Amino acid sequence: MSTVLRAVRTALAGAVEGVTGSPFINSVMLSAVDMVAGNRGGVSRFRKADAPGWWLTGVVVGGLVTACAPAVTPAVSPAGASPTGGRWMEGWLPSTPAIAGVLKLDVVHPPEGAFVAAAESTFIFGSAGRGDASLLINGVPVEVASNGAWLAFLPVPVDGIYRIIATTADQRVEETRTIRRPAAPPLAQGPRIVLDGAVPSGSMSGVRGERMDVRVRGTPGAQVRLVLPDGTVVPLIERPAVDQAAGFMLDEAREVESLSEYAGSFVLQDEIVSRSGAVPRPALVDSARFEALRSTLKSDGPVVELTWNGLTVRTPLALTVGVLGEGAPRVGVASTSRPDGTVIGRRAPGADQSWDFFWPNGTWLAIDGEAQGFFRVRLGRDLTAWVAREEVSLLPEGMPPPSGFVGPSIQLSRTDDGVDVRFSTRTPFPFRVLPAEYGLSVEFYGATGQPAYVANATGDSFVREVGWDQPGDDLFRFDIRLNEPLWGFDVDRRESSLVVHVRKPPAIDPRQPLHGLRIGVDAGHAASEADTGATGPTRLLEADATADVAERLISKLRAAGAEPVEMRPRGSYVPLIDRPIQALRENFDLMVSIHFNAFPDGVNPFSSHGTTTFYYWPQSLGLARQLQKEIQGMTGLPDQGVRFQNLGMPRTSWMPSVLTESAYLMFPGQEAALRQPEVQDQLAEAHLRAIEAFLRDIAASRKVVVSAP
Repeated sequence: MSTVLRAVRTALAGAVEGVTGSPFINSVMLSAVDMVAGNRGGVSRFRKADAPGWWLTGVVVGGLVTACAPAVTPAVSPAGASPTGGRWMEGWLPSTPAIAGVLKLDVVHPPEGAFVAAAESTFIFGSAGRGDASLLINGVPVEVASNGAWLAFLPVPVDGIYRIIATTADQRVEETRTIRRPAAPPLAQGPRIVLDGAVPSGSMSGVRGERMDVRVRGTPGAQVRLVLPDGTVVPLIERPAVDQAAGFMLDEAREVESLSEYAGSFVLQDEIVSRSGAVPRPALVDSARFEALRSTLKSDGPVVELTWNGLTVRTPLALTVGVLGEGAPRVGVASTSRPDGTVIGRRAPGADQSWDFFWPNGTWLAIDGEAQGFFRVRLGRDLTAWVAREEVSLLPEGMPPPSGFVGPSIQLSRTDDGVDVRFSTRTPFPFRVLPAEYGLSVEFYGATGQPAYVANATGDSFVREVGWDQPGDDLFRFDIRLNEPLWGFDVDRRESSLVVHVRKPPAIDPRQPLHGLRIGVDAGHAASEADTGATGPTRLLEADATADVAERLISKLRAAGAEPVEMRPRGSYVPLIDRPIQALRENFDLMVSIHFNAFPDGVNPFSSHGTTTFYYWPQSLGLARQLQKEIQGMTGLPDQGVRFQNLGMPRTSWMPSVLTESAYLMFPGQEAALRQPEVQDQLAEAHLRAIEAFLRDIAASRKVVVSAP
C-alpha cells in the first residue's frame, strides 16, 4: 500500500468511527481503500449472516473508489445511482473466487445492435476475464469483482456507443458495444401531427350509440380536430402528453416536452370507412356491405387537422369502424388450438393484459366489439372481457346471444380429492370461478339461476354449506363454503353441464408433512432451445442454475418421504404450456417453479434487486409467504415481498403453485454464489423448509372450522 493510501486509511480509522460509531461501517470504508491499493480480491472484514455458511460482505463506497481512480471526466449519473455500480456486494454473498485469467472483455448485455428504449440510463454488464482489472465505460470507472465480472448502471450514450477499456498493470484491451436508440423527435419547425399510438386506429367495431374516445399528439399550442367521413367535426382539447414505461419493476410516467396530446370523443352512429385498403374491414360486419360503403366514399376517410400559427396540416387516420345494433351482438364459440383447450379472457385488448377468465372450448360468447385483434365479450351490463380473435369461431348473424337457466339440478358428489359440483345447463354460458381461502364461488354470465334440486354430497364433511344469488338479470352466482382450506379447483364442460372439481387438502402428518405427497419441481425456462432465461456476467444461464437447485430440492424431498416429480430434466426442453397440463394430469399435490431474476432495460438494479415470490390464486398465497420467508431469510437480500403476477406456472389452479425468484443473475456476486454447490444446496434447503412449514400450517388449520366471508 502506498504511503498516501496508508495515511488515508489511518485517518479513516478514527474519523469515520468517530462520526458513525460503527466499527462495521468503518471496516467497509477501509475495505474500499484496500481495494484501490490493489487488494481487489475482496474486502478485509466480514460478519457472519444468520444462515450458516453465509457471509455479509462490506458495501464498497462508490464515491471513494471513483475519487481514487485515475482522473477522468465522468458521465452524469441519475440521482441516487452509483456511477461505478458499486453495490453488487451487498447482502448475503459468500466470497467470490478470485480469478487471474486472460484479460478479455466480454459484454453480455446489451447485445450488439440491441434496441434500448430507456431514455436516460440503463444497465450494462459482462466480464473482464480477471479480478485485478480496472474498467472504464465511457470514461466512468466501473467496479470489477474478484472473478472479473462487472455490472454498471450508466447514462445511455447519446451516440449509441459504449466505449469500454479494461487494463491491468501491463495489459490493455478495448471494445465498443453499439446499441440502437429510439429516434429523436424532429426539431419543431412547424405544425405536425403524430399518429403513433393514436386512438382509435386500425380495424374496430362497436355498438351504435357508444362513446368513442380520441387521442392524438401534435405541436403544442395548436387547434386540433377530427373530421369524420360524413363531415362530423370532433374538436380535440389540448393536455400534456405523457409516456409511460411499464414492465417488471418498471412503472414510470414522463411528460413529453416537445408534444401535446389532443383528446376528445364522439358518439358512434355510422360505419367509419377509410378509402385505403391498408386497413382491413372489421370482422364483425358484413363484407359486401362494407366494401360497398368503401366504393361510394367521397373522402379519404377520417382526417386529423391541426392548425398552428395560421398554418394547417391534415393527416388521414388509418381507421375503419363497424357498427353493431344495440342489443344485437354477434355470437362466437370458444375454439382455440391451445393444448389445454382454454380461451383466455382479458379485461382489455392486448396480449400483455392480465388473464382473468378461462373458458373451455365450446363456450358461447356474446361479442359486441373488436379492437387490436381482439373481440369484446359482453358478460353483463357493466362487465366485458376481451379474447383473441383467432380463438373464436363466429356463428351466423342473427344467432341470439347465450341465455337460459342454470339448473334445475345442481349436484354435489364426493370424490377422492374432494367434491364435484355439477351444474345442469343447456347453454354453455361463460363463467368465472372465484376462489377464497375457505370456499369458492361460480358466476354464470347471461344466465338465470333455477336451482330447484340442490343435492349435497352424502356423508361429506368437506363442504360446510352452499348458497346462491341472482345479483342481476344477467348474473347467477353459486357459493360453496368449506370446513377445510381450499386446496385447488378445476373445471370441465360436459354434455349439458359444467363440472367444477373442488379439491381438499391431502392427508398431512405434521411429524412427516411431506410423506406420500407428489410434489412437482420445475426448473424454470428451457421451454425451447432458445429459452435460456437470464444470463449472468460470466454467462451462467438461468436454465442451468435452476436445474442445479431443482435437482438438490428433489433429492431432499425424496429423503423427506415425498414423491417429487422432475418436470424439466436437465438438458431437455419442455414447452411452458405443457407443464401445468402435466401437473393436472399427474395430480400433483403441490408445485414449485424455481427461477432467478432479471430486469428490463431502464431499471436501476442497485435500488431494485432482492428476493421475491409470485402467486396467482389465493390458495397459493400461504405457500408463497412461507417460501418468501425462508428464502429471503437465507439470502439476506432485500425483501421484495410476495407478489401477485400473471405467470404461467402460478396460474395452475388444481394445487398450490408458486414461482420463486431467489436472486438476480446480473449481479456478479449473486451469479458467482449460484455457481457454488453449497449455495445451491442451501437454496434447496430453504425451499424444503418452506414447503414443510406450509403443510404443517394446513394440518393445524384443519382442526378449526372457519367461516367463509
